[in-house]
Formats: sequence, C-alpha cells, structure tokens
Amino acid sequence: MNKKRVVPAIALLIVLLCLAIIFSLVFGAQKLSVAELFENSQTFSKTILLQIRLPRTILALAAGILLAGSGAAFQLFFRNPLAEPGILGISGGASLGAVLGGWIGGEVVLAHVLSPINTGAFLGALGAGFLVTVLSGRRTGPSATTALLLCGAALGSLYSAFIAIILSARREQLHVMYIWMLGSFSGRGWTEVFFIALPATVSVILLLLCGRQLDLLTSGEETALSLGVEVKRLKLLVMIAGAFACSAAVCAGGTIGFVGLIAPHIIRRIFGSKARALIPLSMLTGGILLLVSDTVARLVIAPSEIPVGTILTLLGAPFFISLIFSSRGLRNGQ
Repeated sequence: MNKKRVVPAIALLIVLLCLAIIFSLVFGAQKLSVAELFENSQTFSKTILLQIRLPRTILALAAGILLAGSGAAFQLFFRNPLAEPGILGISGGASLGAVLGGWIGGEVVLAHVLSPINTGAFLGALGAGFLVTVLSGRRTGPSATTALLLCGAALGSLYSAFIAIILSARREQLHVMYIWMLGSFSGRGWTEVFFIALPATVSVILLLLCGRQLDLLTSGEETALSLGVEVKRLKLLVMIAGAFACSAAVCAGGTIGFVGLIAPHIIRRIFGSKARALIPLSMLTGGILLLVSDTVARLVIAPSEIPVGTILTLLGAPFFISLIFSSRGLRNGQ
C-alpha cells in the first residue's frame, strides 16, 4: 500500500472503532434518555448504560481484539491463511471446559470474579492449546503445519462429542450452554470484565511482541534461524499467547468463530502482510467487527436478540469458502 495512504487508512479504522463503541453504548432494546444520563441521581438510563451496556461493550471489544490478534499471529506463524483459534481446536476446548465447569459448579461466583463456567473455559482453552501443540510437535518439517491444523480439527470434533454427551446427561444446562456455544454477550457484566482483564492484557502484549520475529519467519525457517530466531521458542510463545487470548475471549462472549479469520485478511489486503502492522491493525478491525455484529444482534429482533456468533457465522462461512477457492487469498497467507 502507498505510504501516503497508510495514515488516512489507520485514522479511518480508529474513527470506525470509535463509532462502533458509541453505537454499542447507545443502541439497544431499551432507549436511553439523554436527560436522565445527566441527572445527579441514579436513573434507569444510567443503570442500563453503566451496568449493562458499558461492560458488554468492553467485553465485545476485548473479544474482537483477542480473537483477531491471535488469528493474525497463527496465520503468520504457520504461514497458512486458514489458521485461527476455532480451526486449531482451542475454541472447542474452551467450550468443553465451560460445560464441565457448569456441570461441576453450577452458577456459583467466588469473590464476585471467579465462576466455574469462566474458570472452566479459561482452563479448557489453555489445555486445548497445549494438547494440539504437543501432538503436532511430533511432526517436523513442512508437514508440521498441516499436522497441527488436522490435529486441531480432529480434537475440535472430539470436544464437541464430549459436550453432546454431557449436555444429554444434564438437560437443565442445555439452553444456557447452547447459547454459550453460539456466542453471546447477553447477561455478561463487570464480573467477566474483571475476570478476563489480566489474561487479556498479557496475551495482547505477547502477541505484539511476536511481531518482529514473525516478520523474519516469512522468509522461511532456515533464513529465520540464520537471523537468530528460535523457531521452537517462537511457536511456544505464539501458542501460549493465542491460547490465553482465546480463553479470555470465550470467557467474555462464549464460542465466537471467524473473527480471527476475517479481520487479518481484511487488513492484509489493505496494508500487506508485515506482522508489526498486521497484528495490531487486525486487533482494531476485530474489535470493530464484533462490536458492530453485537449491536446488530441486539437490534434485529429487539427486544429479543440473536446470538452474535450466528451473525459472524453468516458472514464468515461464505468468506471461508471463498478463501479456500481463491489462489490469491492462499498466496497472501504465506
């Protein structure tokens, strides 16, 4: 992209992000009264804004940033345009952990932050990331990336089977966990914001720190090794950062797919494939994408709402299919 157009393009992304945040706060099933927002006393509109919409907006923004950032890092490291948390099985592991947490601990919340479902999702994502890394690590050379993607797909199917078994035995959890697995920020609040704050911050920092080494890796592993990149250590760092990011995102809004696939490809087509630009700008785009999708999900059939994961699946599935059959898209993933 022409350097003279980079700054305006980044400025446009920032403006779009600000608008997406404002729309997320303002629009919903319940209209806000501007007069009530500026009263000194606690009003109905203030309560909705501060206790429902503000934490929901923060969670949607955080989930978009985390999923898009991890998707960009996975695509760069594995040099595969189809790599993202869902395909690697990390999202499935988080869902299984959430179901197990709900089965064991129900809706108990400890210290207003730790709930069994959130804790289970967090540990499930970390465990899934560790398992797929270990299994794929048994293969080396050019086939290692393919092995990782295949292991992720197989493990994701295995997690889904276990989820189906557990929910068949615990039918009272069926509706709650069904909505969870479709992806939704409904009913989420400050408890989830506080819970994901630390892992989200750590994962964003780690993903950004990977940028320089991922740029060196684009020339091939042998070239990267000659330039001082420890590929095995970089792989471990990328997987840890991605697992942390995905675990926090799932705790924020359930299982949400395709953000980590769509956002990096949008940025790659505009700004190119340099990791130091691709990762942070993908994060911005992911935040915009998820905020807009969540706002639409609330408004389409208000006062009811559609799970945000459904909106993104309607967008992401055709995008994924077009990417498979696009030789240009596949080349850009290298």
